[in-house]
Amino acid sequence: MIERLYEVFATPRPRVVDFCDHCVDAASVAPFTEVPLRRLTSEHLGEFWLRSGTIGDETFVRYLLPRVMELIAAGELDADFFWLRLVTDAHENGDSDERAAIEAYFLATPPALAGLVTGRLDDLPPDGRTAAWLRGPEPLAVLEEAALTEPDPDGAFSEAHLGLEAHRSK
Repeated sequence: MIERLYEVFATPRPRVVDFCDHCVDAASVAPFTEVPLRRLTSEHLGEFWLRSGTIGDETFVRYLLPRVMELIAAGELDADFFWLRLVTDAHENGDSDERAAIEAYFLATPPALAGLVTGRLDDLPPDGRTAAWLRGPEPLAVLEEAALTEPDPDGAFSEAHLGLEAHRSK
């Protein structure tokens, strides 16, 4: 599933990454042009998160997306609003292969799916592709299974399952 993300979002490593030199120092941006994508760490990506809007463009986000999703799946990045917004924007605007890869990712990564439902569901265009996909049976089944079988000390899977049930009834 992760390999498929790298395939469908394949973008060459940038030679140059635009950034605001008043907000960001060149040393913070250097890893994005020097370090292979799969070796970027959560700390590298954290620099992008902290400086959102002052580093890169849409092509740069597309380049980073598979690594972001891999690190979320590995538990090295939180499935927070910022990262999930990047993923849902790619889903909304992507072609059928990109959408299918993102959907497979969410179905295989219940913590990311729960984060999407609890953190982004209300902000999604109600008639958009992501909201429509979430009304299908697979996301609900994944969250139900996770709530019943996986450790869920803070109730995230149960909360997301309930939220998705409410979304589906709209």
